[in-house]
Amino acid sequence: MDTSKADAPATSIPVVNPYLIIYKDGLNRNVCRIHPPAGSTHEHYGMLICDIVRHVSRAFEVNEEAVWEWVERERRNPTTAITVQRDLK
Repeated sequence: MDTSKADAPATSIPVVNPYLIIYKDGLNRNVCRIHPPAGSTHEHYGMLICDIVRHVSRAFEVNEEAVWEWVERERRNPTTAITVQRDLK
């Protein structure tokens, strides 16, 4: 898989009021920090997930369905543990 576009250095920008931050911690685990704005629901995050799939397909220049295929594979048979922190304001 060609990841050259995704590996391009990012421009440093301030992150203000993030919805979601995902990163690898010191133990190489994927950590997901959720920062739901007041009034948001799981439905809002479901729409956000759809937006992320579309962004990923464009970033890697693949068909959106190819990304959804991998999402479904992972959903049916998770390969990573869930480490989530919900930050309530």
